Amino acid sequence: MATGLLDSMTPLLQPVFAVLSLERDPLTISRVLDWYAIRYYLLTVGSVTSLCLLLWFLFRGWKQVSRLSPGTKLAFTILGLLSLPMVGLDIFSLAQFTQPLWPNYDPEKTAPAAISAMMRPEWINDVLAFSALASILAVSLPFLVNLPRLSFRRIFAIAKLSFKEAIRKRVLYAFTGLLLILLFGSWFIPSKSSDQIRTYVTVVFWAMTVILLMVSALLAAFGIPADIKSQSLFLIVTKPVERVEILLGRLLGYMSLLTLILIVLTGAGLLYILRGVSPEAAEESLKARAPVYGILHYENTGSEREGDNVGREWAYRGYISGSAATPGSGQPKAIWDFTALPSVLAGRPTVTAEFTFDIYRTTKGFENQGVGIGMAFTTRNYDAEKLRLERESRDREGKPALTPDELAEKFGFFQPAASITFYDFSTGSVEVPGKLFVNAQTGPEDKPPIIVTVTCKEITQYVGMARYDFYFREDDTSRGADALRFSWNFAKASMGLWLRILLVTTLALVLSTYLSGVVSLLVALFVFMLGQFQEFLLALVIGRVAGGGPLENLSRLITNEVAGKQLENTALNNVIMNTDRVLREFLGGLMNFLPEVQSLSFTEYVSNGFNIGGADLAANAIRTVAYLLPWLLLGYHALREREVAGPT
Repeated sequence: MATGLLDSMTPLLQPVFAVLSLERDPLTISRVLDWYAIRYYLLTVGSVTSLCLLLWFLFRGWKQVSRLSPGTKLAFTILGLLSLPMVGLDIFSLAQFTQPLWPNYDPEKTAPAAISAMMRPEWINDVLAFSALASILAVSLPFLVNLPRLSFRRIFAIAKLSFKEAIRKRVLYAFTGLLLILLFGSWFIPSKSSDQIRTYVTVVFWAMTVILLMVSALLAAFGIPADIKSQSLFLIVTKPVERVEILLGRLLGYMSLLTLILIVLTGAGLLYILRGVSPEAAEESLKARAPVYGILHYENTGSEREGDNVGREWAYRGYISGSAATPGSGQPKAIWDFTALPSVLAGRPTVTAEFTFDIYRTTKGFENQGVGIGMAFTTRNYDAEKLRLERESRDREGKPALTPDELAEKFGFFQPAASITFYDFSTGSVEVPGKLFVNAQTGPEDKPPIIVTVTCKEITQYVGMARYDFYFREDDTSRGADALRFSWNFAKASMGLWLRILLVTTLALVLSTYLSGVVSLLVALFVFMLGQFQEFLLALVIGRVAGGGPLENLSRLITNEVAGKQLENTALNNVIMNTDRVLREFLGGLMNFLPEVQSLSFTEYVSNGFNIGGADLAANAIRTVAYLLPWLLLGYHALREREVAGPT
């Protein structure tokens, strides 16, 4: 009886396109602050500080050490001796980078530097991490010694001066470009009614990002060089002002102005987006979904972790087919294990589950027609045999079928329908009885509280899914569109933009302590852009780019050879490929020092109506500040060693 009822239910999901594709897990504070992350940070920064320490000591540092006070000299000597293991690692790494240029080099028998680092025992990495910490403290020793002299009053005075100078430079005129977009953007930005919010959010954040980053780079890159050229900085340093106070004061002044501008632009952009929102767009994106994600794995597919591969270039999603790969192997399944569920879900009559799947068609099918999937929700207390016996007993006694709430509460089972029809990349939803979450609160601890199983019902089609394509909604879905939550989410995305502004401003300011304004501007933007394209650099380093490395691709371009053809075994080609290996080793090492830029962009969250997690934002803030601390240390030493009265 129950089966017949389910067979008659085939929901047709309306296409609502709110898709969030996450290729990396959202950051958490525990991941950023665990020992492995801290050790990696120490090894990365320590590899530079120990090398700088060695070069400084060899060229002129040994003369300056003798002039230190006894206590400082003793501390520097101890820290220098503790830094020796990292110095040895630097020398070994530099030699390993150049291995492809050595005679009789065999790439089949020699592991890359990155692989060799991963093969080191854990205790060696721990020892090297403490040695790296010693080298960082040794380089920071001049700053630490002068730390008691630091005056926040002087820092605020320099910040106030920098704030006023930035206003006098009339950089605010650059923001009239954004004003034009807000006033006349609707004339030139076409969009469907359902895509209105998504389009406007993307355009507003794109305009804010370009203008604010360019202005911040220009302000920071030309501030100190202009002071040195006009010798106004010379008047400051003759007074009892520490060089680090100049650096921090400039940074604080510029960031204060840029923060005020960002607040104004965020408010203006939000008003522009919220005015005249269509009902379709409001239903889709004027909200901040709080998703609860599970852990995805597959059964009866080519890979338990990745599912079946259908040949798509973007391997973000794994696929399941509607038929078994081999006779007797069983129906392919995608299974989400929900190991942590908020207790608030058990107190609701229903909980919304949303999903966004991809369709890979092996036959043409019918136009504008979706694909059927099966979906079952079970808890750790679910017993299929017990449920079968209960149903048979009810059929014999003529009792009515179990209601969905009874199935969920007593047996830990819920199936919305025998087949659910969904559309390609549309957001579907299912209302799950809250009693299912009540049942999941108790039971065996070694099993996940809730398991969701998805199957494909059409034997000629494939359904693709990723971990973040299925989730439960922790927020209250009965409210529908929620302008207040959307506005707060928009503000959190602006905080991510603020971190990028801080990143560019600090880089340009630090570089300007030793380089000219133009060079500082170009280098800061170049480093920022390299951080933006880390995925391409990674593909280049591991050899996934078609045509080989940079020199090999250049050679193919000159000789007009296709990328898939293997180069002939000639002396010139061997030199080219070995040099590319050196470049790849260098790029692999360089990637450790590039900023994480893409993780600071939350535009996709806001435009698709997904909540930006506070832990994700806080973890990114911690990582950004940690990345900038060594740069500030570099700026301190550069400004300390430079003759500020000379020309830039």
